[in-house]
Amino acid sequence: MLKKRPFAWILAVAVMILSVFIGAYTSYAGMRNTAAGAFDAQIMPVVHEAMVPAFRMQQAVSNYLSDAELRAIGIGPIVDEIQATDDPARIYQLFVELNRAVWAIYDRLDDISPSDANRAIAINSHADFMSLDTIISQAGYNNIARDFNEALGSNLGFLVGPFIDEMPRFD
Repeated sequence: MLKKRPFAWILAVAVMILSVFIGAYTSYAGMRNTAAGAFDAQIMPVVHEAMVPAFRMQQAVSNYLSDAELRAIGIGPIVDEIQATDDPARIYQLFVELNRAVWAIYDRLDDISPSDANRAIAINSHADFMSLDTIISQAGYNNIARDFNEALGSNLGFLVGPFIDEMPRFD
């Protein structure tokens, strides 16, 4: 009987460690789901809305840029990929690329000399996009993501960090 006692202690410790891990994972997964819900509610609608002025900008200057330049700016493929994914980290990367593309068009306006009407469309579309970018950067989601990411990096987060991804911040 005494020979089985060390095994019982080892088993008890293993069960306790496993229960701490499962509890931590469940807690952090719930926090991530809350952050993901905020992302879907607060960020995604604005990202989708921001695609409209980005396309308007591209259309306004499309007659003044070569096909190669339009492909290099790449608004169409970026938008297509945004629509095809639901991964917040990838959407963040794509939104950064979309922002870069919008600025690339805006920065070329003086070089390409579009008509006054197309220039106005591009400038107004740029302003619309930047307004939406500001809305995204000030969304409450960013606070939720920051709190989640900080929690994941502290306390028991180190146990589950390899199994739960951080949420991107747009601020």
